Amino acid sequence: MSVQLSDPATATPAVVPLDAATDPARAGHKAANLAVLRRAGLPVPDGVVVTARAPVPDATGSDVPDALLADLLAAVRDWGDVPLAVRSSGTGEDSPQSSFAGLYTTVLDVRGTAALRDAVARCWASAAASRVTAYAGPGAAPAIAVLVQPMVPATAAGVAFTADPVTGDREVVVIDAARGVGERLVSGAVTPERWEVRGGPRRRSADDDAVIVAATAAAVADLARRAEQVLGRPQDVEWAATADGEVLVLQSRPITTLAGRTATPVPVPVEPPEGSWAREYSHAPLPWTPFTRVVFEPRNRALEQMCTELGLLFQRVDFRDIGGWEYLRIVPLGGKEPPPLPAWAVPLAVRVVPALRRRIRSGAAAVRSDVPGRLLERWEAEWRPDLDARIAAQRDVDLTALDDSGLLASARAALELTERGQTAHFRLHGAIAMVLGELAAVSRELLGWDDARVFDLLAGTSRTSTAPARALAGLADLVRERPGVRRLVEDGAPVERVLAADATVAEAFGRYLHEYGCRVLRYEIAEPALEEQPGLVLTLLRDQLSTGYDPDASEATLRARREATRAAAEAVLAGRGTADRERFTRALERALRAYPVREDNEVSTISAPFALLRRAAREVGRRLADRGLLADADDAFLLEPEELLAALRDGADRRELADRRAGERAWVLAHPGPASYGPPPAPPPPLAALPAEARLSNGAFLWAVEQILGPEAAPDRTSPTGRAASADGVLLTGIPASAGSYTGPVRVVRSEAEFSRVQPGDVLVCPVTSPVWSVLFPSIGALVTDAGGALSHPAIIAREYGLPAVVATVEGTTRLHDDQLVTVDGTTGTVRAVR
Repeated sequence: MSVQLSDPATATPAVVPLDAATDPARAGHKAANLAVLRRAGLPVPDGVVVTARAPVPDATGSDVPDALLADLLAAVRDWGDVPLAVRSSGTGEDSPQSSFAGLYTTVLDVRGTAALRDAVARCWASAAASRVTAYAGPGAAPAIAVLVQPMVPATAAGVAFTADPVTGDREVVVIDAARGVGERLVSGAVTPERWEVRGGPRRRSADDDAVIVAATAAAVADLARRAEQVLGRPQDVEWAATADGEVLVLQSRPITTLAGRTATPVPVPVEPPEGSWAREYSHAPLPWTPFTRVVFEPRNRALEQMCTELGLLFQRVDFRDIGGWEYLRIVPLGGKEPPPLPAWAVPLAVRVVPALRRRIRSGAAAVRSDVPGRLLERWEAEWRPDLDARIAAQRDVDLTALDDSGLLASARAALELTERGQTAHFRLHGAIAMVLGELAAVSRELLGWDDARVFDLLAGTSRTSTAPARALAGLADLVRERPGVRRLVEDGAPVERVLAADATVAEAFGRYLHEYGCRVLRYEIAEPALEEQPGLVLTLLRDQLSTGYDPDASEATLRARREATRAAAEAVLAGRGTADRERFTRALERALRAYPVREDNEVSTISAPFALLRRAAREVGRRLADRGLLADADDAFLLEPEELLAALRDGADRRELADRRAGERAWVLAHPGPASYGPPPAPPPPLAALPAEARLSNGAFLWAVEQILGPEAAPDRTSPTGRAASADGVLLTGIPASAGSYTGPVRVVRSEAEFSRVQPGDVLVCPVTSPVWSVLFPSIGALVTDAGGALSHPAIIAREYGLPAVVATVEGTTRLHDDQLVTVDGTTGTVRAVR
């Protein structure tokens, strides 16, 4: 049989990098799936693809053209003299409809030009093999591409199913493992070791000679679940583990024997608006679901109100969805980018530009009347009590007992609560920014201090950040008093068994979940809240039993640091005039009031309201799925809130819309947006040329924005550089966020789904954290994040726990790997390899 594999007229390259090979029609499904996973941040080895449209002979097994071979050799040259894995990647293989598993050719340990040529030819020839044509059925056999990657030096490898392939149970990950490379297992040459991961890993093989340990099984399960999340349906994942503990994805295909929605990528328009737009990495490392994107819409209105009431010299901070990814822009007054102004022209512009003159006047009035202070007063006296009362009223409603009209009313109340919360949250942002920025400016001017010393003046005052861990420490003390319960917890017994063993512990555990569980772990509402993961709480409890976290001792240490830093400042100012001392004291006292609100407000304004809305959306989704109007309850988050509620009210079938949205999300994940769109933003006017009040307010706000979001010009995080370590062993540099040094093993955690992988003493490496991630902090030794600044949530929480932290490393989650031994220096902002 002759198979035409090429389109000689095409102008597209015959050999492309794996990162660019997301089109299965050109790269085959095997390579395209890996490209999508790699671009979504999963650990997939580098690779290149000989595309299915490459100019190859119209025959089976014929030689590889010299020109194509030259292109391929050039593409793999940078890897050095390493053995290669050469795999077929059929356009019909590993698709949601059919797998072609084991039918195409794979050639391993390929070395040298002749062997590479032969391996590619053998892959091409396999497209016409009788086993392939018989499986494909009538018609032309699917075209075939070839994937070339460096061989992984695997000590163990295998497959992981994110649903039981026999029973269809989607609550378990089934793992088969064998020593060496995975092809021995996949081909049936060895009998695998079987693991099941349902909460915690459990080995099912009878022999004593384990191939992998429980931590590796947990890491494999987490990777497989992440692959399922990215690709949109249950997956059969081939994996490999190396001697240094790194686990990599070698292949991911849908489990075609299970029922479920197919997430076929659907392109979305990419239409950047005018202006300068920067990717918002610090809160949105992944695209929002349609549900969450709409819920966040009140942000822009609240931020415009904030700019107006504080008299800031720009219109608003604008968040916008561009190609499915979140971007932000600081919008100038009037909405248009002004020409850069020299310092001498600023006073003239203030006099002759009406909008600027009005905003300067309102800014001066805001400073003189202390609008920031009055907003903080409203938080304590009005906004917080109102929000907490609404949260308490909604938290105890049994949504399952409501009829549809009652559920709709409850969902709308939760939606209103999220809008109220965001309005308060973002208006407070401006007030807090101005107060903390003033302290930083005063400390810099009068003391010559950098920002790290300023934050020491505030250490230990953000108590809401540490409240969940303090409460868990009390629960740990209770368990320590009961040796039988403690043994169950330390042995990893299921939650049900632990709680059944002691009524007092069960009651205390329930109180903890009631008090702290109604909080989202991330800003994405589609992700589980803490109350949905009692097993995670039990794991954190076990970690506290191991580490002996003492919140009182930690608090005393921070209080001593705060008092010593203040004493040092007062000693410097003792020889200054009364005006300087009073100015510093006023700025510090205001900051001591504002700094805790930065974290404390988040529970009442964001985390709890979002968790309540998630409850309502899931219950609506469950009812729609039961009625055949959605394929799955969690598809609720693929709809916008009004679309979801209308479906419950009107009985509208939303399955087709959810399918399309899932396809759009798959396309967006495969096409990460660049770091920025548009020209670089114009610099702000020289602050020194502004009137005093405008200089104070705008300088403080711009300082705070950088401290929260981190450096403005972040490189494209979807394309890690992979640069080698420097001569002194520095792997990463970032912003020093919390002082101190710690050496320990890396644990890369990209979402709350991976919390169970964290071991006591790990260096937590993550894209960014929300405040609710603070429950992990008593277990870890140090923190490294891709994004954020010194006033970001992870930085503040790390300081409250006294953990060394480096933020804004840009590529920590891609450069570091699990169990790698590193030293985190939170004073210098470096992460070093330990040789």
